Amino acid sequence: RISVFNGGSFYELPLNVVLKLSEITENKIVDIETRPEFISKEVLLKTKQILNAKELVVRVGFENFNEKIMNIVLNKGISQEEITRLSKLRENFKRENIPIKLIAYVLFGIEGVPEETIVESVEKFNKLFDGVIAIKYRRYLKHHPKEIPISENLVNFLKRNTLLIDWSTSEINVVGKVKT
Repeated sequence: RISVFNGGSFYELPLNVVLKLSEITENKIVDIETRPEFISKEVLLKTKQILNAKELVVRVGFENFNEKIMNIVLNKGISQEEITRLSKLRENFKRENIPIKLIAYVLFGIEGVPEETIVESVEKFNKLFDGVIAIKYRRYLKHHPKEIPISENLVNFLKRNTLLIDWSTSEINVVGKVKT
């Protein structure tokens, strides 16, 4: 399995980098991240072909299903129509037995995002996509929203209902710190 995460969208990578990656992705499961607006059936099929991947897993950072939270609190700029469009695309891939999966990211532990909406988001995204990865919010800059504590109930729910919980505790994720 090869995971390509560049802190943005896979489709922002230069073509020469993608072609270089294709030298090591043949017949492997390849994970990428992107935004909904970069996703179409044609783009994902071409990506799978260029990478010669056995399976392409596309992770999308919706962060929350609630449109108000997604776009006002989290400033994602993603409409419910985009979620519906990608859900239909995922159904199309399943129906046609195309090995491309769509995974939703859900963010938790952030000020302004109630736990109930996290639970609702995980439940809805699990119905619409091939799974959910929960990501613990980390505040890197003072002007960003605050981190908030999370309940044991939410932790247990996420353990039961997500593919993975990313606690983001690695030093590599800390801006301004150099690993020694």
